[in-house]
Amino acid sequence: MLNWAHYRFKQTLKFHGLKRGATVIDVTEEYTSKTCTKCGHVHQNLGDSKHFKCPHCGHSMLRDWNGALGIFLKALRDTACVDGSA
Repeated sequence: MLNWAHYRFKQTLKFHGLKRGATVIDVTEEYTSKTCTKCGHVHQNLGDSKHFKCPHCGHSMLRDWNGALGIFLKALRDTACVDGSA
């Protein structure tokens, strides 16, 4: 959920990253807590569970950790160099 505080935090992070020469990658968080970080299966019925268990491959971890790892994997995918030029 993108609210004003979240927007301001992202803008501040981007500003300080630019000031220091760092790259800040803005990754959308849709489905990151519902998607298995091992097999990619999207689990639609998590409810309010704090734990993620993939019904497809059995992978299990805390839902917040799975979501954070999913965001990291999206950032890697979005910034991957596929043609050999770095």
